[in-house]
Amino acid sequence: STSSSYTLTFPGTDPSADKFLKTDGSGNLSFADAGGSAGANAFLAILGSNQSVSDNTWTLIQYDTESYDTGADYTNSSTFKYTVPTNGYYRFYGNVAGATDGSYGINFTTIGLYKNGSLIYQVFSDTHQSSHAADVATVSFDITLSASATDYFQVYGKVNGTGSGHTIQQFYSDSSRRSWWGGYQIAWVP
Repeated sequence: STSSSYTLTFPGTDPSADKFLKTDGSGNLSFADAGGSAGANAFLAILGSNQSVSDNTWTLIQYDTESYDTGADYTNSSTFKYTVPTNGYYRFYGNVAGATDGSYGINFTTIGLYKNGSLIYQVFSDTHQSSHAADVATVSFDITLSASATDYFQVYGKVNGTGSGHTIQQFYSDSSRRSWWGGYQIAWVP
């Protein structure tokens, strides 16, 4: 109300850059980190060339070509993972195209999001037909979730062939960029 008075106790030192004043609720103020801004941490990685895979086996997708990585938090070799830089809510999205040798031989393609080495979300594309199943099947995901600093995310996939002589399964890359994944922070959480 307008007749109330408050006593605020300011910190005794000067702040460093990018700090703000916060209160403990009792009138004591201190300097704290702002925590970053939503959207500042973003990346997009693309599968640069076809990747051979075994039939119906979860395989780490080697998204090896970065379109952008604003915080240098994506590793585009060996582990192909995104490491969360700050606590918050993140949106992750991706797509993979599963393919066979071009002879109409896919039952389904599956894409899975892994967090800290464990599968947390998966989607599959069921293309099985009694004859002439597809030779390329794409599947996508889009998910928003909470993550803590140092959590890491990877995308795995699998291609299930019809078993009728189709021995070549692969994650497919072409000029249409059929296989990619990315993400960005949408909100900061202390």
